[in-house]
Amino acid sequence: MHTAADQSGTDLRSALGRAHDRADDLLANPEGSRLEVVAWLSAHIAAFEHSVYPVVRRRVPDGNLLVKEDREVVAQLAHTLRMMERRHSGDVLASRLSADRLGGRISALIAVHRKLQGRIVDALEHSLDDDAMSELTKAYEDSLAHAPTRPHPHLHSGVMFRLDALWDKVLDTMDGRHIPLPRVARQRIIPGRWGAYLLGQPHEPPAVPRAPRSSA
Repeated sequence: MHTAADQSGTDLRSALGRAHDRADDLLANPEGSRLEVVAWLSAHIAAFEHSVYPVVRRRVPDGNLLVKEDREVVAQLAHTLRMMERRHSGDVLASRLSADRLGGRISALIAVHRKLQGRIVDALEHSLDDDAMSELTKAYEDSLAHAPTRPHPHLHSGVMFRLDALWDKVLDTMDGRHIPLPRVARQRIIPGRWGAYLLGQPHEPPAVPRAPRSSA
């Protein structure tokens, strides 16, 4: 259990707030990428549903009610993000939608979503110990790094999280869409002689340092 002065949930609160902060900054900037707003908020929604909802349902009193309330706002947010995505992706049918009105609607929904997620974090802080809160923060951040990048109307749980993420990656690649979301940094693997041969790449063996010459 956490006391009122306990700050162990601050990391989770900060992690959850990054997507909202990024979206607000982009929306406040007339030159900010609206498709980046869509990507950040879509990934955040999916990661939150995938990693945090199950814990809230299991460990928090009235957790199902909190999730239900959040889902109601998320449904509206996802729908509006879909309209923004269509508006800024060249969809002729969405070309007459007001970009300013869409941005204002998303900003208003972000504010509501912040409050609901704040209530969820408060409830988690009173139900989980420090280690569990740290694990939950890591689970959310890991999910965010692999999350879908486009709005989807359904709940992101289980296999749908992976399928949506895979399909969105395919679409992003086909569209040449750069998504500046947190990703897991992977060490570049340098193929050996046979690997370079199979890949049709030149292979240069690693240089062997020479022993210093004797002055004698």
